[in-house]
Amino acid sequence: MKTALSGVVNWFGAFGDGSAEKAQARARAAGQQPGRQAMNAEALNDAPPTPVPDPPGAWTPARLRFVAALWGEGYTGPGGDEEALRLSKPLGLQSSHSLLNLGAGTGGAARAITLASGAWVSGYEQQPDLALAASAISKKAQLEKKADIKPLDPAAPKFRANYYQHALVQEAFWTIENKPGVVAALVAAVKQAGQVVITDLTLGETPLDPSDATAKAWMRLDRNPVHLLGAKEETALLAKHGLDIRIAEEISARHVAQATASWRSMVELLQQQRPSAQQALTIVQEAELWLRRLALIRSGRLKLMRWHAIRR
Repeated sequence: MKTALSGVVNWFGAFGDGSAEKAQARARAAGQQPGRQAMNAEALNDAPPTPVPDPPGAWTPARLRFVAALWGEGYTGPGGDEEALRLSKPLGLQSSHSLLNLGAGTGGAARAITLASGAWVSGYEQQPDLALAASAISKKAQLEKKADIKPLDPAAPKFRANYYQHALVQEAFWTIENKPGVVAALVAAVKQAGQVVITDLTLGETPLDPSDATAKAWMRLDRNPVHLLGAKEETALLAKHGLDIRIAEEISARHVAQATASWRSMVELLQQQRPSAQQALTIVQEAELWLRRLALIRSGRLKLMRWHAIRR
């Protein structure tokens, strides 16, 4: 437990020495690692005797519990309600508005936005397990009508045409091969002069070698498949399909700071709570993913972009 924890501390204190595999092996052998503020009694006691790694990229119940503890309920990445409301603020949402939300994850942003503005949010999520979890959380919060999350089929996207005042897209495009089809459907769903805010992971200025060990590990652990574009290429795609781009900016620094802060908070909690062997393995796997994602961003091989556009 101590040794595996120290690996996580190294990773998210100074981003460590890349010894994630060793830490994972130690976690399997010795057993323990943590969970965070929402790691309840059920989460601490439901592990099988022998740790079993989650399939890469799979959203198992154990992983969903951990990421909710790490990032906040309803989120699978950093920023939480604060970032969701920051991104949606330029839209000027109010109770008479409808918002199309792609990349809804487990619905944290959709619920935060509807609670803050009264807007009606229709969320779509490509990962079926995330969409199912999002729907259950919205129902539990009695927000299933105002923050409705449904599965998205990127091969055949279907949204109500010319219906939504605005749209918010959260890292939805970089895993989609059929980007033109999804962007076209998105634009057709938004009313003329409606606003669209998009965040997405793109290629950075430094070439990304798919055979590089860090890149290969990230692609295996993060959301698959990976269909990255360069920022300029994605900007051109958005413009081609009817969006008047007003702002295209990199927000990587904010993303890295948010992720690091959440992991440091988690490490503090982990030093106080003794997790099961299974939890240890789940946590180390998630740490490996974020170690590599942040390393690729810091080295300039990936970057997180934000666009603010008007539907022509």
